[in-house]
Amino acid sequence: MIRLLLLLLILSPTCFATPTNHLIILTTFSEASITPVTNKFQQLYPDSTIKILHRRADSGVRLLSKNDHDIDLVISSSPALFLPLVKKGTLKPLPTTINQTLQQQTDLKTHSDDIAIFGYSAYGLMWNNNYLTKHNLEQPKDFKSLIEPQYFRHLIMSSPARSSTMHLMVENILQQHGWKGGWKMLLQMGGNLASISARSFGVSDAISRGLVGIGPVIDSFAFENKQRFPFIGFTYQIDSPLMPSYIAAVKNLHQANHTSHFIDFLLSDNMQKKLPESSLYKYPLNSEITQSFTSQSFDFKLMQHRDVMIKHLFEQAIAHQLTLLNQAWQLINEAAKCSSHFTNEQQRQYDLAISLASTPPVTEAQSHSDIYTHLSLSRNDIVTTRQLNAWRRIMRSQLEQSIVISQKIILEHEGHK
Repeated sequence: MIRLLLLLLILSPTCFATPTNHLIILTTFSEASITPVTNKFQQLYPDSTIKILHRRADSGVRLLSKNDHDIDLVISSSPALFLPLVKKGTLKPLPTTINQTLQQQTDLKTHSDDIAIFGYSAYGLMWNNNYLTKHNLEQPKDFKSLIEPQYFRHLIMSSPARSSTMHLMVENILQQHGWKGGWKMLLQMGGNLASISARSFGVSDAISRGLVGIGPVIDSFAFENKQRFPFIGFTYQIDSPLMPSYIAAVKNLHQANHTSHFIDFLLSDNMQKKLPESSLYKYPLNSEITQSFTSQSFDFKLMQHRDVMIKHLFEQAIAHQLTLLNQAWQLINEAAKCSSHFTNEQQRQYDLAISLASTPPVTEAQSHSDIYTHLSLSRNDIVTTRQLNAWRRIMRSQLEQSIVISQKIILEHEGHK
């Protein structure tokens, strides 16, 4: 029996797991942005070979949950990609050469000392100046300006369910303006949307191609496109949180020789100086931008707690209602032109139309309920599916009622002309 156990142990894959020069990197960054960086690393370590796996955060989490994965490094601005690794204890210690004084404490850093910050990003609004000129539109000042009627069907954004950056933007709006005010702003912005992109980079791509005028993006996408297209404009959303970019080494069966070397490379003085002009377009750890953005409070724990609910609610209230949102807010804005002649009853009805089109199917009190915060991202979860269908029906009904009310007000005023 003992001999059999020894034989099985000898034949175990881990016994043959020797360090390799092949480095596998999982990242939410585009391959185009990270490849130039890995190429520079390979110039320093010619014996290394690097494979890049680009995944969305949710997809990356599923990949890392497999015991037989061969990923060596994770690079992302999404905390969601790292937290499961912290809980499972599958992160490797960081190199002892890291300058800890530059590793500013963020909510994610308090979870583990095995995650390094190598740069910072922030987000704002990107636009196509040629498009704005063609359609006689003003340059947007901030997110709040996107609710203006002039931008009807000239906007694009991605979905929080598919973009960790957009998820952060949506959450920041909710924290800045409160549950009721935040969703009102998001639903009004939804009324001006021409489309919702399946990916973050789809927003900047559509704007650069002139398919749409304006959209919220992470600064790196805007800078990348500004270098290629001089007609691209960008402004920061000043009241937005600073977004650290993280890197961590992951335990696996075939450990790569160069995991620590790559982390040291990203954090080296030489690389930090070049980071803003690199293909990653990040601000270095000692950048002055950190002073402008880190003072803004942001509750990452709240974001994590209601993560799934916010993603689902955006899908049901905005992504699946785009046509009705467009129609409802177009009619509300059309009816507003007659507001100086409203009767008391028409004013009451007009206010109701706005309320119906700007109220999500979940109240703030309900948003704290375990029933909603424990929803699943799985498509096979029956309870979640039923809840999402109910939200979609409620939002659709509200928008349809809003449309009927606005149409009635407009017809009444046309009849008095």
